[in-house]
Amino acid sequence: MKRKIIALLCAMSLALTGCSSDVAKNKENGVGNLENEENAIKEPDLTQIRSICKLATLECYYHNVAKSTKAAGSGLMHLGESDRKFWTEYNGIVKIGVDMSKGTIDVDGTDVTVYMPNAEIISIKLDSESIQDPITDHDSFFNSNPIDSDDVTGAIDDAQSQIRASIENDSSLLASAQERAEKLIENYIDQLGEASDVKFNLRFESVGNSTSSDKTK
Repeated sequence: MKRKIIALLCAMSLALTGCSSDVAKNKENGVGNLENEENAIKEPDLTQIRSICKLATLECYYHNVAKSTKAAGSGLMHLGESDRKFWTEYNGIVKIGVDMSKGTIDVDGTDVTVYMPNAEIISIKLDSESIQDPITDHDSFFNSNPIDSDDVTGAIDDAQSQIRASIENDSSLLASAQERAEKLIENYIDQLGEASDVKFNLRFESVGNSTSSDKTK
């Protein structure tokens, strides 16, 4: 009976030895690298951060009134014309966010620095189908001074320039877009840290600006 037990234990030992040998061979062949890859620290990716900033873009819809005055012409052909005031209404959409194509990141171990430009107007576009027919004051009884499509287009162009200037001077709106982008980037870094079981030291640097902020993740 003792001999049988010893023989059985030896067989198990040989089997385990064989398994160890196979694992060693697999590691030599690169199979064992899978575990190392899973445990490797996942570093922040610039492409991902750029995609995040696009998702963070604020979309603001607006309704605007474009006002203008068409001056009376000069010369005999325009004799009797008078200046005419007119206005038209239309809708549009403006996108405000961070253009990370102008920024970059630097990763040094667990220290992550995001060089981020300030929030800006990404695009501003009017809805051409929303443009209403112009409302005008009374025309001259003697000679007409008609309001044509070029007059309306010029008035809208001026109004769009005013909208852009107004948004560029709205520090609270730009700050909101900036904070939104930074928050989503922080969440992204958080997820990477949890997946790798590390704490990233996140730092934001404004491109072309000396201001910065540190956030340990």
